[in-house]
Amino acid sequence: MTEACEVVTTRAKWDYKTVVLTGGFMGHHKTELDRPTFEAHLDALGQEGWDLTWILLEQKLHNEKDGHLLIFKRPIVA
Repeated sequence: MTEACEVVTTRAKWDYKTVVLTGGFMGHHKTELDRPTFEAHLDALGQEGWDLTWILLEQKLHNEKDGHLLIFKRPIVA
């Protein structure tokens, strides 16, 4: 005789964050990127649980400076 095994599936819930990367973002000149400072910013987001999931290049943003849109997500812990 075998016992029935109950399978419980739960769907992950996510929190999202976006960051706009524009010319001069954390840099010294509008066409330069200060990479060490940018990496430190990404490290800080990673320590908060944010995971970079997607980059949308050259986005036209309403009422904001246009640029690359970085999309982060992290699981919502209940």
